[in-house]
This record gives sequence, C-alpha cells and structure tokens, in this order.
Amino acid sequence: MAVVKSDGTFRSMPKHSKNGVPDVLVVRDGWFIGLEVKTRTGKQSEAQKIFERDLMDKGNGEYHLVRSVDDVQELGL
Repeated sequence: MAVVKSDGTFRSMPKHSKNGVPDVLVVRDGWFIGLEVKTRTGKQSEAQKIFERDLMDKGNGEYHLVRSVDDVQELGL
C-alpha cells in the first residue's frame, strides 16, 4: 500500500500494516507509546483517530501527536 502525501509523493507502507498505526512505535518498560508525526498543519486521518481512541479506551498505552523534536523531548523520549 502506498500513501499519497500532500506534495504528490508516495510513502510505501509495509504490506501487512494496519491502517492508522502511528509512525513511531516505542516500548518503554513494557509500556506502548505511539507517536504520530505531523507537520505544523497536518491532521490525523480517520483511521489514525480510531487507532488512538481504541488504544486510549483500552488503557494499553499512550498515543501522542508530535510535530517537532521538541514535542518528543517534552514527552521525555
């Protein structure tokens, strides 16, 4: 599957990747942390919103929308 970005380029997704999975996956001390990386104006897809909601509702980890390295550092990562 390929994703068309706003500039018209493509980003290949792994063949069996689930829609909505965050861009960066972190496991720290057995705890899942998903980081969805967006530009300053980028918005989550509906699949990303569903993934975030499902994860948070089940209490299985954290989901964060990050737009810069500073955002990641503020999370202590």
